[in-house]
Amino acid sequence: MTSFNTLFNRMFQEKSKSVYLIFLIQAFASLCFTIIGFVSENGTPEFVNGKDTSSVNVIVAFLAVFAVMMLITSFIADFVYWIISSIKNEKINRSQTWRLIPVTDTKFLLSNFGTAFLTYIWLGILEAVTIIVTLLPMLSDQDVRKAIGQASIHLSARDWQEMLASLGLIILIGYAWYAIVSLLNLASRSIIDFLPGGSSKVLTFIIRVVVIIAIIWILGHAASIIFSVLGEFSPFAVNNYDIDYATTLLQFLVFDVVITLIDIFLLNKFVEAKQN
Repeated sequence: MTSFNTLFNRMFQEKSKSVYLIFLIQAFASLCFTIIGFVSENGTPEFVNGKDTSSVNVIVAFLAVFAVMMLITSFIADFVYWIISSIKNEKINRSQTWRLIPVTDTKFLLSNFGTAFLTYIWLGILEAVTIIVTLLPMLSDQDVRKAIGQASIHLSARDWQEMLASLGLIILIGYAWYAIVSLLNLASRSIIDFLPGGSSKVLTFIIRVVVIIAIIWILGHAASIIFSVLGEFSPFAVNNYDIDYATTLLQFLVFDVVITLIDIFLLNKFVEAKQN
């Protein structure tokens, strides 16, 4: 049997190729936008701090504008990879090459969903590092250093709790997205594979639409039941403030587990792999 770590690393490496491609395209597009902006602008770049205005080195200003462009294009790049990673997940689920790897369906799906989410985070890290590095030369400007020095940020224990809870919620929601997409695809594929003439594009489209509507309706009702039940029970909450976060995290955790179990069942019992 192949270990989970080995499978996880192989999937991560495979999906990272799309991350690097999207990141390079994003960086190139940001560079082009920056050059166009500088060519179209007349005059020397300036830094404005209140009523004070001072000239900024052209290279420093160029890097700062590039950082801003990277930030703007990151929303598009992240959305594109969000879609691409979902499609990639379903291709792997149906790939005969990947399915022949000696590993349990549980490990296979967890690795598939986990690597998709982590590569998504990896893209965000690459973007953040690029933005921070290109903004560092701005520290050479005295006015910028003065403005940063005047800024003060104080985080209380409750603020840290909110940040950690929000991070956990983002992880669970991100995982839920990939699990739900797989559920929709595996459920519709399970029906199509067992119907005569299932290869018909029209029939396939109709079945997918019906299955998607049905599953969304079922998930909506199931989620409302789970959330209402768990909302009455949060054993590790210590006060009203904690109950909101603890219960919400528990609700999404249970929701993710249920959807994953259904995905595993469909993948193991009904969905056949196909040749690449």
